[in-house]
Amino acid sequence: MKTVFETIKDRLPITEVLSSYITLVPNGPQYKAKCPFHNERTPSFYISPERNLYYCFGCGAKGDIFTFVEQFEGLDKKGALKVLAERAGVTLTGYSSNNSDDDGIYQALEKATLIYQNLLKDNKEALNYLEKRGLSKETISDFRIGYAPNEWRTIENVCKDTKEKALALKAGLTKSVEDPSSKQTKVYDRFRSRIMFPICDSSSRVIAFSGRIFPQSDDGPKYLNSPETEVFQKSKTLFGFDKAKIHIKKHNFVILVEGQMDLVFSHQAGFKNTVATSGTAVSAESAKDPFSNLSIVSRLTSNIFLAFDGDEAGQKAMDRAALVALSLGMNPKVVVLPSGLDPADYILANGPEAWKERLKEAKHFIDHHLDIIKAQSSSPHAFVKNIKQKLFPFLAKVLSPMERNIYINKIAKEIEMPAETIDQELKQSFVDLPKDDMVISVNKNKDLSAYERLIALRQRFGGESIEKISEELNTVSIGGLVFSAPAVDEDRLSKALIVVEQEYGNLKKEDQEKVAKELVESVLQEFLSSMRVSYMKELKQAEVGGNEEEVSRITTILNEIIKSRHERNNSA
Repeated sequence: MKTVFETIKDRLPITEVLSSYITLVPNGPQYKAKCPFHNERTPSFYISPERNLYYCFGCGAKGDIFTFVEQFEGLDKKGALKVLAERAGVTLTGYSSNNSDDDGIYQALEKATLIYQNLLKDNKEALNYLEKRGLSKETISDFRIGYAPNEWRTIENVCKDTKEKALALKAGLTKSVEDPSSKQTKVYDRFRSRIMFPICDSSSRVIAFSGRIFPQSDDGPKYLNSPETEVFQKSKTLFGFDKAKIHIKKHNFVILVEGQMDLVFSHQAGFKNTVATSGTAVSAESAKDPFSNLSIVSRLTSNIFLAFDGDEAGQKAMDRAALVALSLGMNPKVVVLPSGLDPADYILANGPEAWKERLKEAKHFIDHHLDIIKAQSSSPHAFVKNIKQKLFPFLAKVLSPMERNIYINKIAKEIEMPAETIDQELKQSFVDLPKDDMVISVNKNKDLSAYERLIALRQRFGGESIEKISEELNTVSIGGLVFSAPAVDEDRLSKALIVVEQEYGNLKKEDQEKVAKELVESVLQEFLSSMRVSYMKELKQAEVGGNEEEVSRITTILNEIIKSRHERNNSA
């Protein structure tokens, strides 16, 4: 009986899955693409439909459809399985990952989501508030918005046993504190009197919550977010990404907003390629993390629209996001809103078409920043100073030298200075400027041994003739020595299989047999060479020790090795 993994693989060819994420180009019996896991100009990412495997010669990424979805979407194994099972129409009932503790946390969060959803239905005041804000019943249901009542132990009381209570703590649903008077530990709900927005991972599993206080009160922050847990890391999460990912890929741009309401209104207005930083974080350090929130988004598109609040906090958040986006080679544009309005307010007041026009009017972040600096500078001297202090840090993150030069020329025109002067000043201020588009150049083939190639050739193209050619290795006997096959690492074999497909896949059968003979010869030459080195060491030890009998025996073997190498070279 097939496993669930085998069933999914049967239903989902690797080319079908990967082509929904990246552009594949036919390359003989294989396909190639630009690697989604590192920046490169020329494709070094190869896909083998026959083997259902991929391998990148640039960064070493490798695997099948499950590892690809894991790496591309930043999921764990079960999350990737869930994504692919839904796509393949395979039911996962009864399946459990090896990490039962994580499973328990996901179950606790899902249970809490259902509880909050039901409690919202019973709270007419909260429901009326959302509907008066302009949210439709469909949107409320689609985003699974709920309500946490003003009670201390709503979640704690529905936990059946000690294990469930422990999982609720691990999930960040409850928190424990020590009572100063009794010195006893008390557990209570983290979220109370809040409209609850579930935060999901890429496979739509609930991993955290962001709660907006309701009714309005000064008792606590306006928004309260889950703490980081075993399943929730702020730097790796964006609110709404699970719903937005296919639309980001389809439209080739993403809209990044701050709040939950901003996101749900944008989706409700038809802009489903919107994600939000609600309850998450975008930091400069995340640009170095391939699984950070914007790193994952950058694999789907390089175009990002930043629609943040116009207050000081919103602008600082936008600057941080722009810095990361530029570091990832993205093209950040700024959506400017009227003073005092956030995207939710603007969409509600003006409608989807007006929101669409705002997006069309968006300027590249560097241009937007340059305009602001110009307007805020009181003199030419202040303008130059502000450009250096406020714009250079962003300009230094532009990966493409050509694109960077475009902005250097714009600045030169604005401040009436030679572009060379600005370029020199930038390079002096930021000595680690990107030199090129982060192209990684590697030799694709030389690191594979002849034996690894031979095994891959035999497995991939097989046949009696190639098997018979390979058998010659078992007939070698020199001074009582026989060929000893080295161990072949499974990962290296996967790489070798793709290499032989790439290099020998279009050859005729007789030419593949010639390659097999050449590889056998290379393997034997490597074997004889390594034996010679080994016995030369033993000979020196025997001579130092004065063991004449051992010297004679080793000399005889060495002569046979040298003779055999000479004969093979002459026959070649």
